[in-house]
Amino acid sequence: MKKKHIILILVSAVILILIALAVLFAVRKNKEEKAAIQAMYIPYGEDSYIMASDESGVFTVHFPEDIYDISGKKITQDQLVKGNILKIYGNGIMLESYPGQYPGVTKIKVVEQGSPSDADRYQDIIDMIYQEPDPAEPPSLDVNYRTDLAVVTAMTTRGGFRWEYQDKDGAVQSVVADAPSMLANSDLADISLTDPTDLTLLFTKKPDEVTVIRYTSDHYKDQAYIESNPQGEHVEVSAVEDGSYLISQAEAGYIYVVRAVWGSSEVEFGFMTK
Repeated sequence: MKKKHIILILVSAVILILIALAVLFAVRKNKEEKAAIQAMYIPYGEDSYIMASDESGVFTVHFPEDIYDISGKKITQDQLVKGNILKIYGNGIMLESYPGQYPGVTKIKVVEQGSPSDADRYQDIIDMIYQEPDPAEPPSLDVNYRTDLAVVTAMTTRGGFRWEYQDKDGAVQSVVADAPSMLANSDLADISLTDPTDLTLLFTKKPDEVTVIRYTSDHYKDQAYIESNPQGEHVEVSAVEDGSYLISQAEAGYIYVVRAVWGSSEVEFGFMTK
């Protein structure tokens, strides 16, 4: 009898725990839904886009891995269509800029297919923030990373390049610019890192290939070292679904040299981590 009583108590305890977990899950789910932003996806230009929301204005996001179509199937950013209505989940922290930036997005769901024509009412905003890129101007590169206090976007230094483009008559033109080694560049951009940090490489035009080499910053402006034609240390860089590239756990005390390729064009970028 005593054994049955103990079993009854244990079963009751398990049921209470399951009920508590279900309630906790429901509360969290409700909180997540309340914090979600509903917005229209509006791509423009070659690789640009904005999200437009009646409540949150216009903004961009750091696209998460978890993106789902209206049927719940996992998709990528490239499969989103102009006019799609999205539900965007995240930490709710929007950076103050124009357009706004929402880096803490964790999940995106398509909730309505919408229509490309639905986005036409935002054309005035796009005209205000978008300038047709000069095809003769090589792409630039920014680096995005998180600190304890903020999400930071930093510029890099563009070095030498070989850039081919089509002029207005359709003829292929080529521009070549020589530049000193990043190890000797007086205008080398710098980034402050207190701990090993993931760096997201944001190109203004998506490259076909990216390689990264780093050198210890002790050799910055060390002419004898530079003249020895050092090979440096190859750094693993991975492509991200949103078109960016990622350097995992970058460390302070290095000069990072990024070489990006677009067809037969190549541009070098650099920055120092401190």
